[in-house]
Parts: sequence; C-alpha cells; structure tokens
Amino acid sequence: MRSPPRSARVAWVVGTLVLALLAWQGHHVAHWLPRLEREIDALGSSGPLALVAAILLCSPLLVPDSIFGIAAGASYGLAAGTLYYFAGMYLVCLGVQLVSRRWLRARVLRLLEARPRLRAAVLAAPQGGARFTFLVRLVPVNQALLSYALGAAVVPLRYALLANVAMLTHMFPTVYFGAAAAHLTRMAGSGHREWETEGALFLLGLVACVLLTLQVTRRAWAAIDAEERRVASGRSAPRSA
Repeated sequence: MRSPPRSARVAWVVGTLVLALLAWQGHHVAHWLPRLEREIDALGSSGPLALVAAILLCSPLLVPDSIFGIAAGASYGLAAGTLYYFAGMYLVCLGVQLVSRRWLRARVLRLLEARPRLRAAVLAAPQGGARFTFLVRLVPVNQALLSYALGAAVVPLRYALLANVAMLTHMFPTVYFGAAAAHLTRMAGSGHREWETEGALFLLGLVACVLLTLQVTRRAWAAIDAEERRVASGRSAPRSA
C-alpha cells in the first residue's frame, strides 16, 4: 500500500500550526479583515465569478490548486467556498482532459516518464472504467496535472463526468483551512472570550479532515494497485481459441 507523500503530511502539520498561531496571535492581522470583507462584498455576484475565472485561467498552467481552495474558504466560508472552488476545478479538469487527449497526448506521455506511479495509474484507467478513474481522482495531486495525464491516456471523457466528484475529498480540507484561518483571525481580533474552545474545535476539525483524507488516499492507492494488477494479468492471459 502506498502512503501519501511526506511533503503532503508536512504541509498539513504546518497548516495546523498556522491555525494555532492565528488563534493565539491573530489580533495582529485582524485589522486587515474588515477591509478585505468590504472589498469582497463590493464585488457582489461578480466575486465568485472572478474566483472561478482565476481558476480557469491559472489551473491549466499548473498553479497549485490548493491556493484557490484556501482563498475560497477565507473569502466565502466553508459551504459557498467549496461550491465555487469545486465548480471552477470541475470545468478546468474537463477542459484540460479534452485538450490533452486531442492535441497534447505525445508530449504529456513523455513528461509523465518522470512520474512512473502516476503514469502507470492513468494508463490503466481506460481498461479500469469509471470506477478506476474515480479511484485515481482520490489521489491528492495537482488536479490539472492529473487531467492532462488522463487525457493523454485516452480515458473517455464520460468517465470524468462522475469521477471528478472524487476531488472533493481533498478539496474540502483546503477550503476548511481557509475558512478556519479567517474565522480564527477574526475571533482573535475581537477579543473573543472563548477563543480557546472554538480554536481547539477548529483545529480538531482540521485534524479530522486531514486524517480522513490520508486514509482515503491510502485506500485509493491500494485499490489502484489491485486494479493495475488485474488489468496487467488480463493483458498477459492467453486468449482462448
């Protein structure tokens, strides 16, 4: 069974420490929040559209998608932020997969030689069906990069229509982080009397999200490994006369 990259685990530990620091010393930056909130409110309905547009423009260039998740959570809260972030990334992934399949296939496959695990997984996806594509989407890598890879592997776009929903498992924690950071900063700035309790609850919530994501990732890799072996054995089995 493959474990999540060490860098991912380190990133979430650092993120948890950042939230703890904001709960403790967030009053030093809290005075920036009202201005930011006024600017977001002034955008009105164009604010979410601007966020989605930024995702559409930047994600195909492999800008880390977690940046948009944190920004969405800090600006629009957990529910709305998740919705806007997911909508933008869903459209990006469909578009990138289509472009990669039609025009960038050879180039992307060459680039994937530097990432043999990802290459092996996506090359098995067309034979694995929609379920296998769903499992691949559970792996927390850059989603635009994964879409390039799936397109180069000629995975049918119809598989992605449902499989892309699996992105939510690792998108939600980043939105949660942004929403929690904004809330803890605001709470520390207002001198909230029960910041310790609420801060601890937010931190526990983040830890729960991270642990759940890591568990899903481990199980996804195990299922991918099993599916790769099944596909490989199917290819090597002799055909009956």
